[in-house]
Amino acid sequence: ENKCFFIIDATQSLGVNEHSLKKINPDFLIAAAYKWMLCPYGLAILYVSDRWFNSRPLEETWLARDNAHNFSELVNYSDNYMPGARKFDMGQTAMPTLLPGSIIALEQIKKWGIGNISKTLSAINNKISSGLIKYDFNLIPESKRVNHILGVRVPKGKNKDYVSNLRRENIYISQRGSSLRIAPYLHNNDKDIERLINSIVK
Repeated sequence: ENKCFFIIDATQSLGVNEHSLKKINPDFLIAAAYKWMLCPYGLAILYVSDRWFNSRPLEETWLARDNAHNFSELVNYSDNYMPGARKFDMGQTAMPTLLPGSIIALEQIKKWGIGNISKTLSAINNKISSGLIKYDFNLIPESKRVNHILGVRVPKGKNKDYVSNLRRENIYISQRGSSLRIAPYLHNNDKDIERLINSIVK
């Protein structure tokens, strides 16, 4: 209707929040897999709507051709692309150092369940939030934030290099100006939460 494309970068949520492709109906959904999908660094995932299956890919690689995996027939080169979204694969898809670990990671996420992951991280972040609010750190209400990442506004007069200070205690967060980005995961327990809060407020 509006002659525009619907493209989603789901890097910050795929693997921790449930997505319905049927409901969202994007043209493309892209995600770097090293974050919440726990894959080795260097891999990305791309969903392509079947609306684009007859389109021409950016890379004209021989591995995207329909006979590319039959090495005995490589001399019989085909101009035809592989069916579906496979034609959009990058030129080098043989990654023995990345794919095995990625498969295990995705299988583990499936075993845990996206809903369980999201619920657990929400509970962890609520504990962190409750602890920091007592010391006048500002957070948006739970109903208006994602379950797995906290944005924490530092009180006036207390802005400092939190990243370096916490790193010395083997605690890793990010800082954006006067805001802290905290993103725990399933391995973090109540002891970790208490140590994080104490290290931030001291």
